[in-house]
Amino acid sequence: MGESAAKLSGEYDTIYVQDEDGIFKNRPQLDVAREVCEEMPALYEGGVRYSQNLIDALITGAEKAVIGTATLVNVEELEGAFKLSENITFKVDFRDGIVSFDPDIAGRALIDLIRDVHDIGISDIVVPSSLAEEASRLKKELGFSLGVFASVKESVRLSELGADYVVADDYGSRDGDD
Repeated sequence: MGESAAKLSGEYDTIYVQDEDGIFKNRPQLDVAREVCEEMPALYEGGVRYSQNLIDALITGAEKAVIGTATLVNVEELEGAFKLSENITFKVDFRDGIVSFDPDIAGRALIDLIRDVHDIGISDIVVPSSLAEEASRLKKELGFSLGVFASVKESVRLSELGADYVVADDYGSRDGDD
């Protein structure tokens, strides 16, 4: 683990840790995330569903806990999480519409959802590249930090568009690892 983080820390300021066991099975691997977060600054997505789950994500040592629409139970839980800590990145999961168990989240337009999230006080939002242009217009209006899931090749274009950072979805992953 340490070797991989050391290699990345030479190339990047922050790493995005996506804990698939936490996201898909509601069984985050907090010990593994903690090892990574000790090596370099990290955004950690561990499948936060309820506000109290935020504490688990933050005890890993992550700079910010990522809360995605696909796992979040409802917006009220996001409000509760923000009362516990401001160290939150809000992630919009998107596949032919916003992905969520809560129809009040899934059925919303991106502009309305981001306004509500911003009104809660969350100032860091990450979206897939397909939503980058719309989100960048909202960023100009509301003034939040914008991250975009995209390829490394797209980083220059996204920076010109107004993205503050790119989560490189083509750098590598641990597919097949448990």
